[in-house]
Amino acid sequence: MLRLIFKIYNKFYLVVLDPLQHIVGKLYLKAAGVNFGQGVRLFGLPIISVYPKSQIVIGDRVLLRSSSRGNAIGVNHQVVLRTQSEGALIQIGNRVGMSGGAICARRRVIIADDVLIGANVVIADNDFHAITHEARIAGENDIVAKEIVIERGVWIGADVYICKGVTIGENSVIGAKSVVTKSLPANCIAVGIPAKVVREISF
Repeated sequence: MLRLIFKIYNKFYLVVLDPLQHIVGKLYLKAAGVNFGQGVRLFGLPIISVYPKSQIVIGDRVLLRSSSRGNAIGVNHQVVLRTQSEGALIQIGNRVGMSGGAICARRRVIIADDVLIGANVVIADNDFHAITHEARIAGENDIVAKEIVIERGVWIGADVYICKGVTIGENSVIGAKSVVTKSLPANCIAVGIPAKVVREISF
């Protein structure tokens, strides 16, 4: 009996709740001031924060998964997309997938087409707080921010942290739980804290 109830619930979720999420999600994105393309799919509602006179732009057929359902290892929290200053930009290309995690831009975060962002990844172009103790106590706003660029076809493993000023070359793979502090070339596998190239990818 319990097994039957489980099957009925799963069917109801797939037929009714799943399509409803996508409809509500698109309305939510529009209300938040996000520009998005065709075929965007949302599983659960993300957390969106668009600073005045900044932009979040999402391409076609992007998938944002804020629910653990459908992700093998689950997500720690909803997808977070947040701009933090005037003129800031988060630009997500076509056919990008993201599960949980956060993208925060004080300047610019550019993600090209066909990038796969694993569960609970953080991409942040700034340090969020001033460097010196005195400046933090004084509430000063001298926060360093540098553009991040993720090129086409990159795969970012689960729990990776990508720091400010980083460019990751196309088709590269970043191993799970790595911290990327410096730019990485195209067609490589990089792992570790800090992330370093361990091999090249040949085609």
